[in-house]
Amino acid sequence: MAAESTRDEENDSAGKTTPAPGIPAEPQGTPTFDAAAADDGTSRPMPNLPDLNFWDVLYGRRSIRKFDQRPVDRALVEQVMHAGIWAPSSCNYQMWDLVAVTDPSVGARLAALSTQMANAPVNIVISYGRDFSEEAWANIQSASALIQNMSLAAHALGLGTFWITQTGGAEKVREAVGLPYDRMVIAVLAVGWPKVVPKRGPKRRPLDQVTHFEHYAGRPIPSSTNPADWDPDLLTIYQRARVLNGLRHNKPRAWEQRAILDAIDTLVPEGKEKPAAGEERMRWLDVLPCTGIVTAKLGTTRKGFAFDVVERSKEVADFCANRVSPKGTSFGWPHDETGAEADFPEPPPGTYDVVSCFFRLEGLRAEHRSELLAKMASWLKPGGKLVIGYVNASSFHGLTEALRARGKGPKGVEYVLSPDPNIGPFEALTPRAVQSLVKDAGGKIEGRFAAQAAPAPEEIEFRTRNMQGTFGKTVRVAAKVARTVDKVPVLSTARSRFQFICVRF
Repeated sequence: MAAESTRDEENDSAGKTTPAPGIPAEPQGTPTFDAAAADDGTSRPMPNLPDLNFWDVLYGRRSIRKFDQRPVDRALVEQVMHAGIWAPSSCNYQMWDLVAVTDPSVGARLAALSTQMANAPVNIVISYGRDFSEEAWANIQSASALIQNMSLAAHALGLGTFWITQTGGAEKVREAVGLPYDRMVIAVLAVGWPKVVPKRGPKRRPLDQVTHFEHYAGRPIPSSTNPADWDPDLLTIYQRARVLNGLRHNKPRAWEQRAILDAIDTLVPEGKEKPAAGEERMRWLDVLPCTGIVTAKLGTTRKGFAFDVVERSKEVADFCANRVSPKGTSFGWPHDETGAEADFPEPPPGTYDVVSCFFRLEGLRAEHRSELLAKMASWLKPGGKLVIGYVNASSFHGLTEALRARGKGPKGVEYVLSPDPNIGPFEALTPRAVQSLVKDAGGKIEGRFAAQAAPAPEEIEFRTRNMQGTFGKTVRVAAKVARTVDKVPVLSTARSRFQFICVRF
């Protein structure tokens, strides 16, 4: 394996970088080369370039999201681009054009289109001939090979890169840098000196899950947001990859945390204080917390409870249980007939004062929702509380998701407007459907809480941060008007996006 990127924590605070072993933070002396000589059909190496092992570069490269603002010498930028044009292209047409943006005024125009282009001192706009190699998207394949070459070359030179696809509009980027219409913008590569280098790369799906010989022999992760299309074991695989894949998929959203904590204050007012010496903590089980963001927060606001978690995979359960203090116990659900529960058992029945499940019923098949309700009831002590949070299908959520699906937002399963971070399929529920589930499980709803009949201001800012022009302004104005619904109690309760109920059995 390649050496991992490391950083000195003291240097972090000073904005300095520590390179991976064998990779200089900055080359000793600016590389100089004769571009004409280099492009005469040979592959001669450039002078003053680091002599590195290919595998170290390949496995050591990281996506960099924080750069310091030191300028990057033009010779280094040219060297990165020179490495790019040695990539293969369809029919060797090489119909790419690159625009390196270092001028702050031009960079500001790009940053206004997408905040992702506001982080690095250099943004390289990659374009390809609009009408060349369109069959099988060979034009995009060619440009992508060039971007990968540039990413590896930048890493070898001690630079960092971030491959940007959310550009705020390819045509607007093209116009901002003066590319003619027949050049199609494919992506933008941010380049600069890393301010923060991840110590490890994100976990990869196991090789035997993604590779096949002679004929496909696997079961693909669904490309659907419908829970009915997902087998439970595939959902487990997907969520494990997302949760353990790094902090960028583990970011709390303030408007969601606020809704949950306000609901808990109403429905579970007890347990705010740490128990006195000699007293035992009450027991709380958080069901399918995935990232453990909420579990960790509850651990700081409900010190009178000891928290355990139940999850689909042991790695994710352990990850979540480690986020609370004192450390919780991890349990598993669902179980199949293979006997796996011996190593990853279900929670013991009749154990918990509170069982909570926030925004996870929406990701389950209909038959598994009722199964989970029955399980959660069995894990409660007599008289214990089951607290459920769900997204209301009768709220603005349905409209915003419909707009996104029709083109007014990022495409893809991972961008469905479920509570962040998205962890798979998601189907908002009606209050009637949830009430039916509770009734069938033998429960009685004893308390309710509703929040956000209209999107919170910070959510609108986040969702529209890369929306430009009339559409973005229209969305923000409409959301501001819609927030007046919060002042009408009946409408606010019935139409609020976040619904919470307290159930006893």
